[in-house]
Amino acid sequence: MTKYMLLAVLMMMVTAPSRILPIFLLGDRKLPPFLEAFLSCIPYAALGALIFPDVLYASGDLKSSAAGALAALVLSWLGRDLLIVLLGGIAAAYLTSFLAL
Repeated sequence: MTKYMLLAVLMMMVTAPSRILPIFLLGDRKLPPFLEAFLSCIPYAALGALIFPDVLYASGDLKSSAAGALAALVLSWLGRDLLIVLLGGIAAAYLTSFLAL
């Protein structure tokens, strides 16, 4: 067994119980509404914290990356489809970098 396979098995042994045990321990118990609402926000917060720093340096220029992120934020706030949000962010970043030349 290579060291990478051993590392993968070790990681599975560490992370699997933390994902499986709450299912067995909590069972059919209902959480308080506040705690349930709080826990439902964690995936979005974690995803935002992981993605946001890279968004600002995606194009190599802070100004064009920020313009693309802002355009995507505004389009998503307006309720546009995901494809429109992506294309709008890309277009804004490209136009900002093009106009800055």
